[in-house]
Amino acid sequence: MRDTQNAKKCFDDTIDSVIKHFHGRKQFVTDIIISTNEEDPNYIKYSFEIPLLSITAEMHSGFWDIWPVASYNHYFIPFNTDILGKPRIWAREVCFNTLLAFGHTEGWICDEFHSWNCGLDDYDSTFEDWKAYGKNDEDSIIHEFDIMRFADVDPRKGIWPDYDLKYHDSYKECHDVLNAIRSRFPEYDILSISNPLPNCAFAAKNDELFILDYKTGSCLTGKPIDNCRTDFCGAGIQVFKGEKSAFFNMEGKQLTDFRVGNFSWKWDTRCIYAFRQIIIDEATGRKFLSDGTSYEE
Repeated sequence: MRDTQNAKKCFDDTIDSVIKHFHGRKQFVTDIIISTNEEDPNYIKYSFEIPLLSITAEMHSGFWDIWPVASYNHYFIPFNTDILGKPRIWAREVCFNTLLAFGHTEGWICDEFHSWNCGLDDYDSTFEDWKAYGKNDEDSIIHEFDIMRFADVDPRKGIWPDYDLKYHDSYKECHDVLNAIRSRFPEYDILSISNPLPNCAFAAKNDELFILDYKTGSCLTGKPIDNCRTDFCGAGIQVFKGEKSAFFNMEGKQLTDFRVGNFSWKWDTRCIYAFRQIIIDEATGRKFLSDGTSYEE
């Protein structure tokens, strides 16, 4: 990090590699930041975002720190089973898709007290320092992630996960799903699994991009798309064709026409017994719920 010329090259090369993963679409990498502080010569920040995956990537000395929109405990709570019958964890699938975009096959996960809120120096510490870090010998152990250890976790039944603070994850189950999808659709380059919708893959064919339903083989829009955002806290996704975009809910139902302008969301504070998102069509001012019904203040 202190070798600014080399750090900048690593940063730029990584962004170029991610863009190449998405078949040259520069719009998939956003919010690129190289930030310094004149009052603190030791401070420098390199980061960017991938809206399709709803993640922020920050470069450190020897490793990338990836932030999905999830809490650490979300990594241990299955919500369903995958196409091969193994437990599925949403936060884990996001991290796996990030690995694919970065050209890696494995990752390490940890809680905040072993990442941004730990005692390591941001600039001189290496990845080996991080792996050895801990308050004591037990706290520094990196455990091997086993998804079957959390197969019966169900907070609705009062079964909460008992997890450790640092893991190495080989993502075997995710790789198995990826290979199964690749085998079924050899004509596509599979760029992500279970993304941007739960039973869909993001895929390329002849350098055109599609949201591919890997159960039916159909494409969400029937035609190629140019980009996709998923950062709506589970309310749905924004799908782009050129400058125009439309909003789809998580079941794949199209809720708006394709038009120019962004979408945003907020919580419905009138719904006190459950979390419910309000989607705002900023082009028209219309507000609606994820089932497509209009919302009036």
